[in-house]
Amino acid sequence: MNQKEEQMTLGLVVEAKDKVDSEIINSVLNMIVGLNLDNIVFRDKKMWENYFGKNLNLTKSLLKANEHYRKYFIEEKKFLKQYRKKCLKDKNTNLSFLTTDSVALNTEIDGFLSQIKSSLDTLATTLNPLLGLSLNGWHKVKSKSGVGVINSLEKNLDNTLKGKASTLKETIKNNMESITYIVGLRDKVHHQGGLKCITEITYEFKYKKVIPQYILHPNNTKELTKDFILRTINEIVLFTNQILFLSILIKAPNGMGIKKNEEDKYPPYNWVIL
Repeated sequence: MNQKEEQMTLGLVVEAKDKVDSEIINSVLNMIVGLNLDNIVFRDKKMWENYFGKNLNLTKSLLKANEHYRKYFIEEKKFLKQYRKKCLKDKNTNLSFLTTDSVALNTEIDGFLSQIKSSLDTLATTLNPLLGLSLNGWHKVKSKSGVGVINSLEKNLDNTLKGKASTLKETIKNNMESITYIVGLRDKVHHQGGLKCITEITYEFKYKKVIPQYILHPNNTKELTKDFILRTINEIVLFTNQILFLSILIKAPNGMGIKKNEEDKYPPYNWVIL
């Protein structure tokens, strides 16, 4: 598959619906295609196609995660309006508040976390054709998500490449706590039937006000669930880009680096001579 065919594939398979979608596509697919990796980094056509396919799947998972955010945002706005209207009709003056749970909203939260975990697992496998590893996911080791990736880099890279992998390993370590937290939330959805740290929607009769869902974090802080989802997708997209960027640099020809171009300029990244 040549670059022209790949760009046609991108146009047919992925479509940006908002700014986050555009950042996802630029940070993953447009980056690896624009850098002409099939000629500069990969010498084997099958390995390049394998790498490209994994990044295509990675992009799809991130786009699906963002779609869950969009649906949550729309559904929450509609649900809050309908719930307030319903509560205004309630004449029970003995109540100070009413609470409810929305299956539709919680379904979007569950789906979002699932796609984030899928994207992390696929991100780990992009290192296989690029660096000759055999990872099958972003698995935990001793309750820390990402240790398995670091261990694989330390054990399996050629001595000539180990030094170039130090920044990649450091980036994984610096993000390990937040990634472990997100993966832990996803595991609770799958193994415990849902998140207990998401509050119910509350209507306060005194103020005729509906309070939306919050997520309660372990450090005794709370965050609007819609803000948490948006913040998380943005952070994961940035983390994904960093891992791809740094892993490509490990295999870059000596004396060559990568720089990001101005916003909205294609390709989003270019090779530079150091």
